[in-house]
Amino acid sequence: MGFFSKHAGNQGKHAVTTVIAQGCSVNGNLRLSCDIQVDGYVEGKIVSDKTLIISASGRVKGEVTADKIIINGLFDGECYANSVEVLPQGKAHGVIHCDDLSIERGGSFLGKTLPTSSEHVISLPKDEPAAKTLQQKADSEKAG
Repeated sequence: MGFFSKHAGNQGKHAVTTVIAQGCSVNGNLRLSCDIQVDGYVEGKIVSDKTLIISASGRVKGEVTADKIIINGLFDGECYANSVEVLPQGKAHGVIHCDDLSIERGGSFLGKTLPTSSEHVISLPKDEPAAKTLQQKADSEKAG
């Protein structure tokens, strides 16, 4: 099947994954509607509609929201998910908000778990600037 085949465009739509490669470092917020695999280092906030995979070489520090989180590297922070798996090389530190947590032999978890709350919906906000404005308004009301 070549580049000019009428079916060539259909193959990539079903298996889209964003990869943060080993040796790559990201600081900030990531919003995705696809799977993400972290082989490098991410510090900040990750929000994904699908799966977050932290590979054996991957490191994530911050707040994570995803449908499913698979940890085989190091996670340090707070996560919200429907399902969390800590694999044999995985190390999770912090708070896990999840109703379906599994830790395989060799994996470690240091922190606390809480059930998922109905307040945290796993979906991407449609309008980021409006969300920031609402947060700033709430912050100013607390201060005043």
